[in-house]
Amino acid sequence: MASVQCEMKDVQLTLEEKACLDEMIKQAERSLEPHELLAGALNNQTVGPLSIVATKIFAGQVVRNFPNPLCNLDGFAMSGTFATGVKAAVVYSGKNKAGVECGWLLAFNNSNNAVGVRVFAECGLKGKFRNINWAQVEQKLEKSGTIAKAHDLETGTSLYAGICGPTGKSAAGAVFLG
Repeated sequence: MASVQCEMKDVQLTLEEKACLDEMIKQAERSLEPHELLAGALNNQTVGPLSIVATKIFAGQVVRNFPNPLCNLDGFAMSGTFATGVKAAVVYSGKNKAGVECGWLLAFNNSNNAVGVRVFAECGLKGKFRNINWAQVEQKLEKSGTIAKAHDLETGTSLYAGICGPTGKSAAGAVFLG
């Protein structure tokens, strides 16, 4: 696949965050197979492994599952039809530096409709993700941009993510901090 070119202007990232996210997207891009619509690279920079709490596939099919547990750097891949594209979300849980159980939500969209490529992120106490309103997550995703940055002051957790590429073939990357 040719290099995925993208400009991420929606959210302000530090130079270090942008460099890390650019590397995650390049790694995802390198793993993108011809039958996949989206490949993703996830980087866990928390104090321990992250485990999946919930997933939601709105459109498309999983080719390579979200890593569980997510220990360091790993990836996932999805496919779908040209008409429906790919839209999904994953929630991970783990402990922050203070030993508190926290959650990180990552949602992404790669579709051929007006929404196009989008990514959404949220983080905070694990209880925040106990009863997820997937319709609300989908609405927030559809209003988001090509990069997302979430930071929770109470827990000190962060998540930043980006997605880019022409609709129909995209690469996504995310970094989990806490």
